[in-house]
Amino acid sequence: MNNISRKKKHFLTHKKAKIRIDHLWPRYLLIILLSFSLSFLLSYKLYQGGKITGFLLRIAELESINSEIDQSMREKVLQIQMESKSYDKLSQELKVVRQENTELKEDVLFYEKIVGKRPK
Repeated sequence: MNNISRKKKHFLTHKKAKIRIDHLWPRYLLIILLSFSLSFLLSYKLYQGGKITGFLLRIAELESINSEIDQSMREKVLQIQMESKSYDKLSQELKVVRQENTELKEDVLFYEKIVGKRPK
């Protein structure tokens, strides 16, 4: 009996463990890919990815509309500034013309006093 137990001890202790890695890595790779895909799907559902995507698209759309309105506003402000400058220039010219007109009327009145009124 003692002899059998020695054989079992020898059998259990002296054999080297054989580790085969050639067939295990595809399984591990499949497990990793599966866990990544499941975690992605879970987080997509958990954080309502479809609604967030729609919300982000709406934000981008509103930003483009905002930029168009901003550009239009800049053009209108520039147009108003140009019209204001032209109005100021016309107003200045009108003042000068009115001043000349009043001076000419004064000259006409002066000469009419000297010469006398002409019948029309």
